[in-house]
Amino acid sequence: MNSKKQLIANQHNAQLSTGPKTAQGKGIIATNAIKHGIFTKDLIVTSTLGKENEEEYLEMLNNLIVCLTPQNQMESLLVEKIAIDFWRLRRVIRFEAGSIGRYLETIFEEFYSHSRKNNEKIDTEIQGKKDYIAWMIAYIEYLKNEEVSFDQPIWKGEKIESYILEDFCLIIKNVDSLTYEEKKQLLYGDSNFTQLRIVLGQNGYSSKKEISTKLIEIYAHEIKRLEREIKELGQIRLANVEADKLNSMLGTIPQEENTDKILKYERSTQKSIFQNLLLLKKLQGLF
Repeated sequence: MNSKKQLIANQHNAQLSTGPKTAQGKGIIATNAIKHGIFTKDLIVTSTLGKENEEEYLEMLNNLIVCLTPQNQMESLLVEKIAIDFWRLRRVIRFEAGSIGRYLETIFEEFYSHSRKNNEKIDTEIQGKKDYIAWMIAYIEYLKNEEVSFDQPIWKGEKIESYILEDFCLIIKNVDSLTYEEKKQLLYGDSNFTQLRIVLGQNGYSSKKEISTKLIEIYAHEIKRLEREIKELGQIRLANVEADKLNSMLGTIPQEENTDKILKYERSTQKSIFQNLLLLKKLQGLF
C-alpha cells in the first residue's frame, strides 16, 4: 500500500507531466497516432522471382518522414506517396540493369557460338604451340650435333625425348619417291618401327646424318607454320577484345522496344514526386 508521502509525490509528478506545451511538441505528438506505411503490404514484391526487401523500403520511408516532417494524416500520405514513387524509380533502374544483362548474355552467346574461340581457349592454344616450338628448337640442336640415335623407337636426350617412330612417319610423308597409296599403307597399316627404318633406307635415308638433315628441314618448316598460326590467333584475340568493348558499349542501351516505355514511366514517376512534394510544401505553408 502506498504511504501518504508516496501519494503526495505521485500527485506532484502528475501535475508536472501534462503533455507538451509548445507548438512543435504538440505537432510531434499529433503524428504519434498516424500509421505510416499503410501501402507497404501491397507495394513490396514478396514472390521468389523479383523479391524486394521490405526493410529497405521502410528505411527509406522513415528517412523521408524525418526529412519532410509530416504533421497530420494527409501530409503523411503524401510523404508515403513520394516514397512509393522513389521505390518505383528504383525498379526502373533494376529493370534497366536486368535488360542490359540479358542483352549482353545474348550478344556473347551469339558472338562466341559460331566456331569462334574465346580468349581463354586462344591463350591455351597459343601456349601449346609455343611449347611445341620450344621443343622443336631444342630437338633441332641435338639433330644438328648428330646426337640423336635412330636405332630405338624412343630417344632420350639430357632434357627432352623424342618418339623416333613419329620422326620416321614425318619423313615418309615427305618422300617423293613413294606413292600416296604406299604412304597410306606405311603410315596407317601394320608397319612397325623396323619396317619403317628399312623403307627409309631404301629411299635415301639410311645414315644418321641423312635422317637428321631431313628432320631439321621438316621441323624448321613446322616452326614457321606454327608461328604464322600463333600470329593469326593473336589477331583473333585482339578482335575479340575490341568486340567485347563494342558489345559493352552497345549493352549500356536498353533494347529499343523497351526504351520508350521505360523513359515514359520514369518521367511520369519523377513528375509525380515533384507534384507531391509541391503539394506537401503548400499544405505545410512553405509555398
